[in-house]
Amino acid sequence: MKNLLKIVKLSLLMAGSLSVVSSALIAQDLPLRGSIPFSSFDTNGDGSVSEQEFNDTRAAKMTEKASQGMPMRNAANAPDFSMLDTDNDGKLSKVELLEGQNKQMQINRANRGPGQKSQMRDMPTFESFDLNSDGYLTENEMDEARAKRMQEKASEGKMLRNSGNKSKFSDIDTNNDTKVSKQEFTEHQMRKNR
Repeated sequence: MKNLLKIVKLSLLMAGSLSVVSSALIAQDLPLRGSIPFSSFDTNGDGSVSEQEFNDTRAAKMTEKASQGMPMRNAANAPDFSMLDTDNDGKLSKVELLEGQNKQMQINRANRGPGQKSQMRDMPTFESFDLNSDGYLTENEMDEARAKRMQEKASEGKMLRNSGNKSKFSDIDTNNDTKVSKQEFTEHQMRKNR
C-alpha cells in the first residue's frame, strides 16, 4: 500500500511538472502583442484547437504577460471557447479562430476612449464580398463588391475610409490560385489591422 501511495504521489508530481513545462513551452511561442496565432493554440498539431488547448494557451499568455508587468487589456471581455466554436463541434478551425479574433479586435477598438485610434469600426465581412456565395472571391467579384460598398456609403453621405490604399487582390490571394478563400480574407484583415 505504501508503494502504491508513493507511485500515486510521484505520478501527480510528474503530471504537475509536465503541466508547468508545457505552459512554459507554450509561452515561448506566444507574441507579446496582438492575437495569438492558430499554430500556437494548436499545440498537438492536429489542425484544430480543442477547448483545453485554447484555455491552456490563453492562460500561458496571460501568465507570461503578467510576469513581465504587462497584464492583458480586455482580458475580461475576451470571448470564451464556446463563443468562437460557431459550428459547436467542440473544436476550433483556423477560420473560426481568425473570425473570432477579428470580431474581438473590432469590439476592442470600438470601445476605446476618445483620442485613441479606432480603425476597424466598419470592416466588411467575407460574405459581403462573396456576391455569388460560392465560398471564394475572384478579383472581379472583389472589385464589384468594393464599388457597391462605396456607393452605399456615398448614399449615406459618408466617405469610405482608406479607399485610396485598398489592398491589391494579389496581396490577399496568398496561395496565388486566382481566388481568395474565407481564411485568406480573414488572415489579411488581421495582418492589415495589427
